[in-house]
Amino acid sequence: MVKTLFAPLGLSYGSLFSAVALTQPDRVIVVSSRQASQNLTLVVEALAAIDCHCPIELHTLSDPFTGFLEGRQLAKKLAQKEATEHNIVCLTGGTTALQDAIKTIAIFTRADEMAVIDRRQIEEQRANPFIVGEMVKIPKLDLALER
Repeated sequence: MVKTLFAPLGLSYGSLFSAVALTQPDRVIVVSSRQASQNLTLVVEALAAIDCHCPIELHTLSDPFTGFLEGRQLAKKLAQKEATEHNIVCLTGGTTALQDAIKTIAIFTRADEMAVIDRRQIEEQRANPFIVGEMVKIPKLDLALER
């Protein structure tokens, strides 16, 4: 079974590190901004240090703050392309537009959803982002409206 993780990448990149370390996917698809994507190399190096290796595919939004339409269009394209057996989305990290793109992928693919929690003080998180946090599985909802 191929396990694909979809995750946003913002300027605080510890959440992506934790999401990959905790889920151990076969591949990762990241949605980011041009600025934040520069940190992807740091994440890959930190993952290699804990013997976690998987291919990472990067997609960037031209406007990570208000690019909701662009993000949803990307999400639709990725959802149509990525028919893996097991999709997981991490809803933690990045701007609201990046998170919206990832949530849209979850809706289209009916992926399992999770969040990464880091209970340390923000200063400590910034000083040492490569500490694996906690995974919170988000339960699926029955979205049918009752009448």
